[in-house]
Amino acid sequence: MTNIAFMASDAISIGAMDFLRASNDFNLVCVVSNPDKPRGRGHRLAPNDAAQWAIDNGVELLRPEKSPNSEIVERIKSLGADVAVVMAYGCILRDCVLDNILCLNIHASLLPEFRGASPIETAIALGRRETGVSLMRITKRMDEGPVCAVEKLSISPRETSRSLREKICMLSSRLLEKNLAAAIDGQIEFKEQNHSQATYTRKLEKSDLFLDFRMSAIELDRRIRAFGFGFAEIGGVQYKVGEAFATAEFTHSDNCGMILSASPSDGLNISCARGILRVERIQKPCAKMLSAKDFLAGTKISVGDFAKSFSNEPLLKNM
Repeated sequence: MTNIAFMASDAISIGAMDFLRASNDFNLVCVVSNPDKPRGRGHRLAPNDAAQWAIDNGVELLRPEKSPNSEIVERIKSLGADVAVVMAYGCILRDCVLDNILCLNIHASLLPEFRGASPIETAIALGRRETGVSLMRITKRMDEGPVCAVEKLSISPRETSRSLREKICMLSSRLLEKNLAAAIDGQIEFKEQNHSQATYTRKLEKSDLFLDFRMSAIELDRRIRAFGFGFAEIGGVQYKVGEAFATAEFTHSDNCGMILSASPSDGLNISCARGILRVERIQKPCAKMLSAKDFLAGTKISVGDFAKSFSNEPLLKNM
């Protein structure tokens, strides 16, 4: 039986940890995660989802302040682990880890596409039809290590980041079940990535949520599904758009952001550079998310008003 340390901070890693916990071939000796952070409305200190999983399952939990140091490495090795599996940990591993432990990473994309911090959201926002998970050996440069196995996954037409994260979580378990033993024993080939084809996602910011109606309706539809919601500012008020659909895809407009309809019977429709965005669910400040019909029954928005367009940074960055 192979002893494994697992490094993670996000709920997307739970499927892989569940597999290791139940496996007869691997022994999950510890979880390395991040310290407690303020969470919820009360901003009380609480463990992240991966750390909470370790607590709930009685697995030793190590929470260094930053990236694991030599002390953490010594503790991992004292537990009999020479292998660490990493998924959505959020820290760059130091040389003292990489030089002493075989570190394998589960990355939520088909490398070399979508390296970096937000591969799931970016895949949806950019309209990709396929994604997956890659099992790679960690090297000193971010997500550039050689890959030994991938599992592919179709992105459905109405996929959200939440639904895709759930699928990736389960797919990671399958990836490990089929390939982890061979990767550790050297029975599977690690192939260098084609670095010339690499693309890099970036950390998402609050500014990414503000909608730019100079984009096409389908682009805004995708962004709302990718990020969970978007902000539309109308008459100086910032409304949270929870769900929207692109319609009239082939129409073009110079009046980007114009309110084309705003009534319980006609719904809330906003002109985009190409197509029309039909808002299905919307929320005003300090209120509940409502259907557009219920929202418009109690909120006055006029035809001819404009939703402000905000400039957005590209989701892919150059390295």
